[in-house]
Amino acid sequence: MTLLIDKRETKKQDKYLINWIGGKRLLRKVISELIPNDIGSYIEPFGGGAWVLFYKEKWANLEVYNDLDNDLFTLFTVVKYHPEEFAKELQWMYNSRALFQHTLASKPVTDIQRAAKFFYLIQRSYGAKGSHFATVRNGFASGGKSHLNVINRIWSAADKVCIENLDYLELIKKYDCDSAFFYLDPPYVQGADYYKTVEKTFNHKKLRDCLAKIKGRWLLSYDDTPEIRELYKKYTIIEVSRQNTLNNAVKGTFKELLIKNY
Repeated sequence: MTLLIDKRETKKQDKYLINWIGGKRLLRKVISELIPNDIGSYIEPFGGGAWVLFYKEKWANLEVYNDLDNDLFTLFTVVKYHPEEFAKELQWMYNSRALFQHTLASKPVTDIQRAAKFFYLIQRSYGAKGSHFATVRNGFASGGKSHLNVINRIWSAADKVCIENLDYLELIKKYDCDSAFFYLDPPYVQGADYYKTVEKTFNHKKLRDCLAKIKGRWLLSYDDTPEIRELYKKYTIIEVSRQNTLNNAVKGTFKELLIKNY
């Protein structure tokens, strides 16, 4: 059975901190309905934009955000411990091509400045890549969003979770227990060219082997490929289909898999 995700449904509970490549904006409602209610901890080893994490006010008594990307780690750490200073740093970073280019070439000194630069470039860039200024043609491009809404998201994200900057294998080892729940959103097989170089060589079999041994429950999101279906054929696989947002030149739907061990 394939679930078709309606883009209109995603406007509800539009809580998130940052746009991110491969973010689960269109899938978070379906994913949230698959997460058990009796978990003791909620852990995201591949945190990214944390769309699922912020979809609900509280998943468990312990919530953990992890990402090996240093820019993401710095951003979430600054938001957690220095939200007021971060908001002040952002308030004059308006939507401008000239300012975008100036910020792109700048060399921040403090972690707060680094986090603000990273956040601004992601917020105002095409495809959330942080490299090209997003031109607003129809009023809906990400570059045209109000910074007021951005700063409001910062307050809601502050002091919410434990933040880690570990390899996923080390993180899972540290937090795995019978009551643990892991939501994993690793680099996709077919989307590798859109990610950073370090993620293009991601070992999908190594992840499968790790998950096969843990005590906790897990839910995994992936692109629908023969390789992934073969790797996880012993587990429950749910097919989902959503509008293609990764490549605007390709129309139609994009098929994904939600895989779980419970």
